[in-house]
Amino acid sequence: MNFHDIQAFLAIVKYGTISKAADELYISQTAVTRRLKTLEDELGIPLLDRGRGIKEATLTPSGRDFLSIAQRWNAVWEETQRFKSLGERLSLSIGSVQILNDYVFPALYSRLLTHSPGMNLYIHTEHAIEFPPLVEQRVIDVAIGWRDSASPELSCQPWRQSPLVCVMPGDPQESAQAPVDPRRLDCTKELYINWPPSFTQWHETYWPADQFHPSYVASAQLALQIMAHSGSWAVMPLFFAKYACQKGTFAYQYLTDPPEPLTAYILTHKTPRPNVQKSLSIFFEYLKQLDDDIF
Repeated sequence: MNFHDIQAFLAIVKYGTISKAADELYISQTAVTRRLKTLEDELGIPLLDRGRGIKEATLTPSGRDFLSIAQRWNAVWEETQRFKSLGERLSLSIGSVQILNDYVFPALYSRLLTHSPGMNLYIHTEHAIEFPPLVEQRVIDVAIGWRDSASPELSCQPWRQSPLVCVMPGDPQESAQAPVDPRRLDCTKELYINWPPSFTQWHETYWPADQFHPSYVASAQLALQIMAHSGSWAVMPLFFAKYACQKGTFAYQYLTDPPEPLTAYILTHKTPRPNVQKSLSIFFEYLKQLDDDIF
């Protein structure tokens, strides 16, 4: 096995098709197919079901078993490359959800990059549910997301909380003036963002899924762009609502019966890689210095 064959396999699994994997790897579809076949021939088993009429590549049972091995192999390869190229430089693999990576952590990452001695960062943006196995396999050294974990291999600590508020087009100066009763919101204009399960449960008490059908959007940033032209509304964390108000065309209001605040959890391995322990200490020191007003 070599890195390129493993990389092709993981890319197909992540992006669903050989064509998308080829685009992400900046190589031809033929090259991706050849690398996958080389890997399957070496293992002596088919990893993906990609027969005629199947648009998306699907893992075979053997492929599912091999996936975690490939992820660990890839992580070891990346760590080896870092060891070869960095010398005395520190390194750290960090994972977080998109909204935190985009709107909360840039200042933190900037400070880490200017730390002396130098530190190389590997920043991952994933869904919170994906972090526990990635930290367990040490692909990611520290992750911050909206879900906790009961894994015996992981340390899981709550970090910060952010209230969830209602954001809509309006005058920013009118924000936080009049709490909104959820029952008075027009559910047909909602842009639904998939926050953690506690939000879904709260949402069900007002707008049961079998009776109401909001529009679903993948991110708060996308919701803002749609909202600006549609008069819609969405429930978002307060720190992002404040960012939206800076644009001058949005306002937010608290809810009379709000969902549970979003809690950001920090996940680390109980036995982290020895060569990142110093990097983790520096990371947590800078994390403490983040402005409390952000949340």
